[in-house]
Amino acid sequence: MASAVLTVRGVSKAYGNIQALTDVNLEVPSGGIFGIVGPNGAGKTTLFSILCGFLGADRGEVLVGGQAVRPNHPPPGGMLTILPQDAKFLPSTPLGKQLKFYAELAGMSARDAEKEVHRVLEMVGLPEVYNRTGNTLSHGMYKRVGIAQAFIGNPRVIILDEPTAGLDPHAAREIHEQLRSMRADQTVIVSSHNLSEIEDLCNAVAILKQGSVVRVSTMDSLLQGATEVSFRLPDPAADDLLAALNALPYVAGARWDKGAGRLRIDIDTSALAADEAGGELVKFFVGRGVKFMDMQVGANLEERFIRETR
Repeated sequence: MASAVLTVRGVSKAYGNIQALTDVNLEVPSGGIFGIVGPNGAGKTTLFSILCGFLGADRGEVLVGGQAVRPNHPPPGGMLTILPQDAKFLPSTPLGKQLKFYAELAGMSARDAEKEVHRVLEMVGLPEVYNRTGNTLSHGMYKRVGIAQAFIGNPRVIILDEPTAGLDPHAAREIHEQLRSMRADQTVIVSSHNLSEIEDLCNAVAILKQGSVVRVSTMDSLLQGATEVSFRLPDPAADDLLAALNALPYVAGARWDKGAGRLRIDIDTSALAADEAGGELVKFFVGRGVKFMDMQVGANLEERFIRETR
């Protein structure tokens, strides 16, 4: 297992009588894409502010690259960057000039900063915007320039808050491809309310609820360790179908989920593994002439999220 590039130990933070974070413990391994998700008000913004040294914790500690982070003692240079959800560029100043300024703030010489700006714009597929201003870009292009800024200097850890919010599917896919092609020694932490995006991108995920971490897991373990098989049906499951399913020796329970429009079947894994049960259930449905639109073994991230945070 990769060593942790970021460690959070017992971090708590309150704003007066409002407890934003409570005893948060988290280790983010080096390399890959790590998701942090939670409902509104779960404490994600506060946590990110503490990780960057913008805000001090009441208790606990944060280590980035093995070094402590706190106000007036930010992460070591070149170690961590963050792209907030609503990051803005000056509207009428050439973007190349603005990015060069950020590169120089990171300690680069003017010549190296110039090269670095061209590199990151090339990385996001927008070398032509060097002399353009932010007010001439589409929303998708604006987001991609923001990601270019976050990658200036090849930081070890890049935090992206809602990197594809408001983008059309084509623009979002381009950003996903760029993130997947990053260097192996870099770690991207992504926060998004688009849970299908997190499921698609991330190697592992932490779920926050009311300021506490309620689950940390690799994505494979979270999604494949389930004992449920579900089917999307064109019509609600009839009582006789539920009764027939509940009579099967490997079914622990069958129910109709009205909100999701899915037939959910809990598998007795002592009798049959969930993936094998899925094949048997398909045969069962075909034999009874039951139509279904898709089958899913295990719950997806959205369903897991709802269970953990309800």
